[in-house]
Amino acid sequence: MHVQRRHFLQLAGSSLVGASALQLPLARAQGKYPDKPITLVVPQPAGGDADAVCRALQTRMQEVLGQPVIIDNRGGAAGNIGVAYGAKAPADGYTVTFVNQGILAFNPTLYQSTGFVATNLVPVSWLTSTDLVLCANPAVPAKSMREFIDLARKNPGKFTYGTAGNGSANHIAAKMLESMAKIQLTHVPYKGGAPAIVDALGGQLDTVMAFPLAALPHIRAGKLVPLATTGAKRSKALPDVPTIAESGVAGYEFSSWFGFVVPKGTPQDAIDRINAAATAALKVPETAEKLRAGLTEPIGGGPREFAELIAKESKRWPPLIQQYGIRLD
Repeated sequence: MHVQRRHFLQLAGSSLVGASALQLPLARAQGKYPDKPITLVVPQPAGGDADAVCRALQTRMQEVLGQPVIIDNRGGAAGNIGVAYGAKAPADGYTVTFVNQGILAFNPTLYQSTGFVATNLVPVSWLTSTDLVLCANPAVPAKSMREFIDLARKNPGKFTYGTAGNGSANHIAAKMLESMAKIQLTHVPYKGGAPAIVDALGGQLDTVMAFPLAALPHIRAGKLVPLATTGAKRSKALPDVPTIAESGVAGYEFSSWFGFVVPKGTPQDAIDRINAAATAALKVPETAEKLRAGLTEPIGGGPREFAELIAKESKRWPPLIQQYGIRLD
């Protein structure tokens, strides 16, 4: 009887030890995330607007997470290549992917295949919202948006505008302007926004629809004339420049946005930690001031807010892209 009791106690003890052994690694795994470096996939070459935003957030995110955040630039196909890579990564919280409006709201309509399925990506953080600015070369005989629209209506197809490429946010914003203002301009696509600005400065382009971070130095130097911004209200960085809507195109509003996603199946704890780190980085005064100076508003929205934005934008843009006749076959 004593032998049987001793054997039972040994078995019970072994079971408890076994259960503890199973629970301990799980508890450690949950409590210690992250315990290795995190890769941040940026689907744009180094030096672009997406890369600039991510590098502005990188230091503070590392401090909050307690691990290095390694930026992995994977440009190509308007962001599709990098996002496809991030979507196929292990769903363990150690691969975060930067996305923008074009990748999630435009590309599924513009491309026959993007290389990824949007529903396999989980929203983590809505980082920023950015207005664009339509700038003219000083030689253009218009110093305001109203004057430019009048000139364009009298001279269909005469005036050119440069963008970062076919199907880019700049391109969609300009096509929206053409449609709503009932004007006809000539589109000149470039491989990136910087070359378009260079040609606008050199007089090869009449106008350029630009992300403000790159255009502002030239505006302040008097080398480009800001005709109007694309947002719902005037920018604090350019308070004297009216919006396109103020300039006689009622209802016009265009803002681009940036955010983070992870592969479907990523643990909620990891999603929450990444979002907290991104939000903390956006609240650093120096970072927020730098973003706002470039007409980029820090948002810091969480998974729910970002999911709602993506759903709204994914419904809004496909019919308009089809209406504008933009194809990237």
